Amino acid sequence: IRTINNMKHLLKIFALSLFLPFSARAAQVTGGLVPCSGPDCNFCSLMQLVVNLVNFGIYNIFFPLAGLLILWGGIMMITAGGKEENYKKGKEILKNTVIAFIIVVGAWFIVNALITTLAKGAVNVGSFNPTNWFQINCK
Repeated sequence: IRTINNMKHLLKIFALSLFLPFSARAAQVTGGLVPCSGPDCNFCSLMQLVVNLVNFGIYNIFFPLAGLLILWGGIMMITAGGKEENYKKGKEILKNTVIAFIIVVGAWFIVNALITTLAKGAVNVGSFNPTNWFQINCK
């Protein structure tokens, strides 16, 4: 029975380790994180900087790191052999990574829902459209 449970965990780990890193698209930041220089900067540029930083943190740091941690936890579980301590440590890494993933994605959805709900009918500031906050095109 222990072998069947290990195989189930192995299959889950394999599926997650393949899915997470490839689901992370590269942040589409052209010209770097800071969208302006000197007198070109305005409110829209500040909002673009915030969006660029969020996208960079989520897509270029968090998703690849989560994929690596899931892979590491899975490897620890598989190679634990008879050591229950290593198996539990790997399982804890997997659990914490999945919880962090749910928190990060959930926070993004909550912020998105709040901004799009509260900003309906709001006056746009320059080319910053608060109903579509994660895609800003400054002119």
